[in-house]
Amino acid sequence: MRFRLSGLCLAIFCLTTLFYSAAFSQAGQAELVGEVRDPAGAGVKGAIVTATRVETKETITVTTGEDGFFTITKLRPGIYTISFSASNFRRVVREAVQLTTGERIRLDASLSAGNVNEEITVKADASLLRAESGSLGQVIPNRRIVDLPLNGRNFFSLITLSPGVAAPPPTTAGPSLPRLNGGRPRVNEFLYDGITALQPEPGQVAFTPVIDAIQEFKLEINSPPAEFGRFNGGVINLTTKSGTNDLHGTVFEFLRNEALNARNLFAPATAANPNKPVFRRNQYGFAVGGPVIKERTFFFGDFQGMRQSIGRVLISNVPTVAQRGGDFSSTLGAPLYLQTTGTTVSATTTNTGTPINVVDTNGNTVQAHVGQIFRMSDRRAYAGNIIPLNDFDAVARKLLDRYPLPTAAGAANNFRRIANEQTNQDQFDVRLDHRFSDRNNLFGRFSFFNENATPVTPLPDGSGAITQGALGVQKSRGYQVVGNYQRIVASNFLNELRVGYTRRSLDRRALLLDAPPSQSLGIPGIPQNGAFQNELPTFTIAGLQQLGPSANTNSLFNTDLTQIFDSLGWQRGRHSMKFGGDFRVERLNVLQPPSPTGIFNFTAPFSNSRGTTNTIGQQPGNATTSSLLAGQTGNAIASFLLGQVS
Repeated sequence: MRFRLSGLCLAIFCLTTLFYSAAFSQAGQAELVGEVRDPAGAGVKGAIVTATRVETKETITVTTGEDGFFTITKLRPGIYTISFSASNFRRVVREAVQLTTGERIRLDASLSAGNVNEEITVKADASLLRAESGSLGQVIPNRRIVDLPLNGRNFFSLITLSPGVAAPPPTTAGPSLPRLNGGRPRVNEFLYDGITALQPEPGQVAFTPVIDAIQEFKLEINSPPAEFGRFNGGVINLTTKSGTNDLHGTVFEFLRNEALNARNLFAPATAANPNKPVFRRNQYGFAVGGPVIKERTFFFGDFQGMRQSIGRVLISNVPTVAQRGGDFSSTLGAPLYLQTTGTTVSATTTNTGTPINVVDTNGNTVQAHVGQIFRMSDRRAYAGNIIPLNDFDAVARKLLDRYPLPTAAGAANNFRRIANEQTNQDQFDVRLDHRFSDRNNLFGRFSFFNENATPVTPLPDGSGAITQGALGVQKSRGYQVVGNYQRIVASNFLNELRVGYTRRSLDRRALLLDAPPSQSLGIPGIPQNGAFQNELPTFTIAGLQQLGPSANTNSLFNTDLTQIFDSLGWQRGRHSMKFGGDFRVERLNVLQPPSPTGIFNFTAPFSNSRGTTNTIGQQPGNATTSSLLAGQTGNAIASFLLGQVS
């Protein structure tokens, strides 16, 4: 088990002072700065600036300083109405001001002399300036997230559209996370509502949100502010949706089906399989949000399920019918002759007139052949290259039944399996926002993700080396709990507290027997009290698909991260200062033995001529029949049937 404290930001407490010209972004929030001026261009002291979020009527009010400058922090992304008012000046209202995640926007206002009851409303104007931050990034809004076709409805595809981002190919663990500025996934930061969702080991996020629940996200790729620590490549800063004063909902269903696909070249129509391999994916769900108490309490919830079945075509080598009966006569190769070249001798298939003879199991002297199999007890060649069933090893007899009969002629690529890989997912989010007053706001969110994956193995019993997707029957779960509390202490002083807990677990199992192999198969010496003790060992036979699972299939993996973040924002004149601390506790617990019950290898040398009677007399270099034939005789499958482990 691994235990680590991180993100203490300069030991225990992080002090970050950011001035007017510096970047001052927000995790999952936005910020508005600007200056209120009179007709002469001088700053208006004490002007009232009010930001009202259109969807919820939530308001934040600040007053300008002596120079007319103001800063409004901790604004939730959305559309706002901004009003500016002061004594002896007409009130100015800016409508439809779009504030996005992680942005620091500048909005200035010029007030004209008049009665405060008079109002000037600006409904369309030039784009807002982003001159307050030197960071480089890109905001992906909800409309683009939902409307663009995304394979699997995964927002990671949109991240790769930004410069400096690369998407490596997927691994056996699943889709790879994007690389930001060349950084590995574990050195990037993924923030969901300001709480990290990245599990540093092995560098995976606990889950990917339902895209209908994403308000927007910003990709910070260069010079992000000091608030974002603990990363080396970039920051994905994501904000989830909240409810509004109006009830809104959506229901969706996305479908993929093999009827719309071309036929797989390696799965032609046959009498046994006339149809196309299955490719079916159904993603369905809903999202709904609205008020509990208008202008005060709001809810948002969503659910998404996925049922996926993909036909896989796997081709393997399995023992032929003859080999299963011990008949290796078809693998008996050319006859071998003694060849002398100077002071060296060797075995060759070229007829030199001097055959190399051996004694077979019937006591007859016969000429040796390539691929000849020898009995272990007396090192005699099996007559006709046929192993009697009585000589089969007892364990090999049991294991041989795990190999299916060939589906094609020959010894290579003679078994084709078409089966369906199943993946089922269910996930949901629940979020509740509450406004105690104009100075106090609170929200909480709970997210849950569950996935069950059953891969297609090369052999029907569950054996074989899997090269893509899950290595075994796998259950994955992800959780995240987020709480956020904001309090405006004074018009120029704001505190934000974020608390979160994120967990990811994986339980993956492979071929399990009814009892430990020492009991069920009769293999002595295998521990019976360890983890995964009922696992079928791995048996690798040169030239055949292996029996047993791939290495590292069995795994119990748990990571969790607890995070407490607090920041204080203070404005004095044109200067904005921020103080904060980010405390994290990371835990890693992994149990993943490569092969918990062992690996047994079988190769040709353990059924070859080593130790056979010498029939070629005295030769240079002390060469014997055994040494000359060793490299050209024997068979890995025969070694397996005879129980001769390398």
